[in-house]
Amino acid sequence: MMTNAELLERSRARREEALSIMGALGLMGHWSAHGRPVLVGAVAHDLVWGPDIDLEVYCPALRVEDGFAVLAACSAGAVDGRYRVVGAEYGNFLQEADAALYWRLRILTHGGTEWKVDMWSADEGYSLPRGEHLVTPLRNTMTHEMRLAILRLKALREQGMAPDCLSIDLYRAVITDGVRTADELRAWMDGRALGVLTDWCPAM
Repeated sequence: MMTNAELLERSRARREEALSIMGALGLMGHWSAHGRPVLVGAVAHDLVWGPDIDLEVYCPALRVEDGFAVLAACSAGAVDGRYRVVGAEYGNFLQEADAALYWRLRILTHGGTEWKVDMWSADEGYSLPRGEHLVTPLRNTMTHEMRLAILRLKALREQGMAPDCLSIDLYRAVITDGVRTADELRAWMDGRALGVLTDWCPAM
């Protein structure tokens, strides 16, 4: 079992590496040519555990070719001895529940860790729940004790000792309903609608 200090140190180091990868890719700059990129997810919330980066991009004109241009630019520019793009993916979900375009880059670090960068591009007028609307309320509500609880549950989830669920559901369980243990999370998940688009935000 990791100590509190070890949980916080791993999360800090992972977040620093995520920001370093974004800089090496030129990620925000490449997307800024086509829209308004917003860092969301665990890196934005300062709750990083797994090697994952999440981005939303809101575009005045949503074009598939712009996303491919970003993938190409990132892939060409990220070979610097530390990071290497080893894969890229695209999905068109405009007619599905997400109503957006999906992009992924897989990045291999010099140390052998594979990161994934998940990106959704959508029209600037996107009316479905946005991750960007969660960033400030979550960070303003988060206490030190809540952060530790979330990181510990993420660690247990990684080890298969806590049930698998989306991080947004984990945050909701910890912050709104006081979940602190794997057993409590398992009971909280029972019978709830999970893994769906949600506009949940913590009460300020």
